[in-house]
Amino acid sequence: MRLIKPSVEIIEQGPGLEGMYKQIEQAGRNCYQSSHLIKDGSAKPFVDRMIESGHHAMLEHGTVYLLIPRLDSENLIMGNWVISNYGENPYSILRLNKNNDYCITTNYRVLVEHGWLDDLKYLCEPTEDHERRVTARFTTQIAITREFNRHRVNSIAEESTRYCNYSKDKFDAQIGINVPTWLLDDVDYIKKSEQSIQECCEDIVSGRDKEQWKDIAYWMFAQYAAEYCYMNLVAKGWPAQKARTVLPLDTNTTLVHTAFISDWEHFFWLRAEERSNNKPHPDAMYLAAKLKEMFQEKGYIK
Repeated sequence: MRLIKPSVEIIEQGPGLEGMYKQIEQAGRNCYQSSHLIKDGSAKPFVDRMIESGHHAMLEHGTVYLLIPRLDSENLIMGNWVISNYGENPYSILRLNKNNDYCITTNYRVLVEHGWLDDLKYLCEPTEDHERRVTARFTTQIAITREFNRHRVNSIAEESTRYCNYSKDKFDAQIGINVPTWLLDDVDYIKKSEQSIQECCEDIVSGRDKEQWKDIAYWMFAQYAAEYCYMNLVAKGWPAQKARTVLPLDTNTTLVHTAFISDWEHFFWLRAEERSNNKPHPDAMYLAAKLKEMFQEKGYIK
């Protein structure tokens, strides 16, 4: 069993089409924990396979910034189709700059599903007039992703316990346990005292001297029992999607969210601070507050 501390990071999208393809590949491979397959030239074929197989959800993590002039090369007004296509699209944000040109932020799925790929000729890097989209990757517990995934307007890619078989070598044949914030101070104690914890678990099962053991021993017992049952079920031939039913809520998972800055601000309002009428889960607030600080350091929000 691996003990993992909660963390969060921002994944910046690189420039141009290649940067967008790489962003989609990172998000998509998170689901299967296959990032080791990422290499030079792998992004575009990965995206093409997603399109061909109809798995368009991952395309949402590729942000597209367009700058469309109000007048085209033939001096024709572009406004009608731009407003119709993007201004009325719920997954796009359209703004005007000082020249009344159209600054559009959208995602690759929108272009693919509507047949608007020709609009990539207007592709640009984000300007101060574009609404920025940002991707974050959380390392946390399954229990917390249930909370974060309620922000349904966000684009989401989560590690899949259906397809990730934790008995395999790439997971060191162990399940990962993400440590709750109220036990973070005990992580070193747990790692140094693993043998005594296992002995404690044996005593808990047998009923011997259970009044002597700390609360953390009961928590550890639950994790060990889950891992023991999971591994043995897989060994008996159960596929991961069946064996996963015994995994605890503290099972480690990685979660990728991509969203507009305005949606992240709503996320922070709900998850990053406690108010009289708002009580975030402590583990959710721990990560949300850290991510909010990162946004402030980058100047994305005040």
